[in-house]
Amino acid sequence: MKKQTIAIFALVIAQVFWGASYLLSDRALQVFSPAFLVTLRISIAAIVLGIIGVTTGRIQKVKLKDLKFFALAAFVEPFIYFLCEAKALDSGVSPTVTSVMISLIPLLTPVFAYIVLREKVTLTNLLGIIVSIVGVLMIILEKDGEMSVSMVGFVLLFIAILASISYTLVLRKIPEHYNTLTIVFYNFCISLCFFIPTSLIMEWNAISSLQINKETIDAFYAIIALALSASCVAFLFFSFGVRIIGPNRANVFNNIPPGVTAILSIFVLNEMMPAIKWVGLGIVIIGMFISQINITKVNRRIDIRKYKKYKKSLSNK
Repeated sequence: MKKQTIAIFALVIAQVFWGASYLLSDRALQVFSPAFLVTLRISIAAIVLGIIGVTTGRIQKVKLKDLKFFALAAFVEPFIYFLCEAKALDSGVSPTVTSVMISLIPLLTPVFAYIVLREKVTLTNLLGIIVSIVGVLMIILEKDGEMSVSMVGFVLLFIAILASISYTLVLRKIPEHYNTLTIVFYNFCISLCFFIPTSLIMEWNAISSLQINKETIDAFYAIIALALSASCVAFLFFSFGVRIIGPNRANVFNNIPPGVTAILSIFVLNEMMPAIKWVGLGIVIIGMFISQINITKVNRRIDIRKYKKYKKSLSNK
């Protein structure tokens, strides 16, 4: 099997795991409080990635002068990002809506990169954002114009989006000689300095009242599945895929999670969406594809076709 085929398969698996992660989080939140859930998830993922890194020798030493960038990155994601995402799910936002909202991150990142770093934003980026936002509005708005999600949940998800975008921008300050496994491992470890005190201070009553029973054990299994699938395997598979086929082609696969979440919600949660919301989901995905079109390549293809037609017309004279 060719490397590119393996890479595509790895990318699909990674996105399916990320799409399923919202349902696993929703299941775990039935027992565990949001901050404590994420603390457990990140702790397990850090241990697993640490073992992988040590055994493969891939974890590098971080220079003291670079720690401030690692700390800032860990604060915005996973700390702010995962905390807001978990609290949004806990507030009643469905896994499907959460997945759709989070899927806007790749679309909005170029806009913030332009504001902060003055990087170029293409017309297809802007068109994709507009189309996707229309789709999101179709999903979160009811016929009477009221939101189908709580304002608190919506704001929390928007903060999570901003945190993830900020993480992307902060990563650019981290020297390129650090490999991805090193960055994520230290990112998880440092974030625990924020997660542990937050969960103990804000959620001690909920943590201390936890009882060991079948429901708690099942919820803990969901957290383990989250840590291993979404935080470890998906990360490794996605990194492998990006190295083989490149980031631009890999970004196309970011369109998969919302559909995966919506389909799994039907079978696992019996969550049926009205037809208009399925249309909205489709429009969001179309918007993502539009934002990833390389307009230069499209124009070049058009020019080639015009040249061929012109050449053909000359030969017919």
